[in-house]
Amino acid sequence: MRIVTAFVAAALATSVLPAVPVASAASSGIHRLLLTPTADPSRSQYVSWSRPVAASGQRVVAVGPDGITRTVPARRKLGTTERTAGSRQYRYVVALSGLEPSTRYRYRVVGRGVATRWRAFTTAGPANRAFRMLQFGDTQVDNDGPPDRIIEAATERFPDARLLLQAGDVVNKPWVGREWSELHEALSPAGQWRSWVSSIGNHEQCRVRSSCRSGAGRGFRSYFQFPSNGFTDQRRTWFFLDQGPARIIVLDTFGSDLRRQRSFLAHALRTNPRTWSIVLMHSGPFASVGDRRNTEMRKWFLPTLERYDADLVLSGHDHSYARGRKAGVTYLASVSGPKYYDSSIRDWRAGGATRVKAAYRTSTYQVISVSPTQLKVRAVVGHRGKGARPAIKVGRTLDGFTLTR
Repeated sequence: MRIVTAFVAAALATSVLPAVPVASAASSGIHRLLLTPTADPSRSQYVSWSRPVAASGQRVVAVGPDGITRTVPARRKLGTTERTAGSRQYRYVVALSGLEPSTRYRYRVVGRGVATRWRAFTTAGPANRAFRMLQFGDTQVDNDGPPDRIIEAATERFPDARLLLQAGDVVNKPWVGREWSELHEALSPAGQWRSWVSSIGNHEQCRVRSSCRSGAGRGFRSYFQFPSNGFTDQRRTWFFLDQGPARIIVLDTFGSDLRRQRSFLAHALRTNPRTWSIVLMHSGPFASVGDRRNTEMRKWFLPTLERYDADLVLSGHDHSYARGRKAGVTYLASVSGPKYYDSSIRDWRAGGATRVKAAYRTSTYQVISVSPTQLKVRAVVGHRGKGARPAIKVGRTLDGFTLTR
């Protein structure tokens, strides 16, 4: 089934809804609930969830400070299969639209005779409104271990974060159902109160891997609903959204359409009406692993990033922390899981970049504060593997920098 790309807006109603019993996820069958952003998160919001069996009559009910009840029927989208994602899940999505910027909305999913408990999200502010977001590197393995703890620690320490970014490889073996279960446990409750954005990695779509099955990244495409920007032949694994003073551009660096994505990147950077341009991609232009050469990423994306003055490029893939600069663009690669590779400066030098900071066997999360005049980034240690260096304790700052306008 094709992913639904259009939604019918529901009529607004001021009447009180009939009482619906609140059920647990287990008893209602409504689970893996997740918020993801639209192209304009100041005015709309995606809500998606799974059920083990097909169900009709599902909807999202949302209430803002105006007291108006908004009820939007769900649309069924691409589901998962036992073969490609370890379980068959029916996936549903709603696009809440006509919302007000910088406004808190309570919401819940309602089905026939059941409903989830109430949760809430806050829409993005206007272009001049400062905000904070958190960014994570690869989680990939043991999502019920360090990644779970890192996401929880980050969102508890910075509860005002409006957006959660992640650089791909959310799972290791996409055909194993347990891995998706552990991922969604790690995303709960954080991803049910603020939007989650991931760039698709190579593991979710079985690229640069053998003995792997994913159905062309079907699990990822099912669980994560991302926007379309109306670009010709655009896929839902690459897109952009505008939040506050930033345009956030997400790429699929292991896709088969890099030429098309390069055109899209140029378009997104060239037409950016916001102050800052932030790019999220799984594999960055400069590898931090000694035996890797990211020449393809440099070939397809580096000239465009430099020509149109991207500010910050966030990536993962190399399972280590590294930050550097080239031609005015800052590049930051990180890891947020317990899988680590060595750390090398070789490919940074080969690509003509200057690496200014690196860490070994150190998982971090990045705190990114965005205002019209400053882009502040702080990397906080979330987990340390055996032999980690430098010797910085969990919860302490590993790295930090500020870009100014």
